[in-house]
Amino acid sequence: MISPEVLRRYPYFAGINDECLKAVAMIADEKTVPAGTHLFSEGDPADRLNLIVKGEVNIQYVLGNGEKRTVDTLVDGDILGFSGIVEPYKYTALGTASKETQLVTIQAKKLRDLCEKEPMLGYRLMAQVAQLLAHRLESARIQLAATD
Repeated sequence: MISPEVLRRYPYFAGINDECLKAVAMIADEKTVPAGTHLFSEGDPADRLNLIVKGEVNIQYVLGNGEKRTVDTLVDGDILGFSGIVEPYKYTALGTASKETQLVTIQAKKLRDLCEKEPMLGYRLMAQVAQLLAHRLESARIQLAATD
């Protein structure tokens, strides 16, 4: 469990009532991982939604020839592991800490259940995920154009 005040720092939780914020804090923990830590691979079950408190995580796709291509670098304040709240709840890329990284990790299944009960929380999180996906798609397009 973490303090609800930690969550209040992030725009994803703006406008969320105190009771709901406390419920999210109860299913969250803080974790620090060293640089080089492999956080998840494509196809792994996405059991956590993470917020990057401080650090940096590279998001990579594996191309058909086995080459890894970085399509996004997430930094302080970013959501990591949106797949935890988007079906089919499996990671769609590789995630590796490129620097020592402090995370807030939230249990995805319990968060999804909470979003069902608290639609404003679900709306705020999904709006942020939509922005993230739009950014990731643009990054992937740039990477693909660079291979021509």
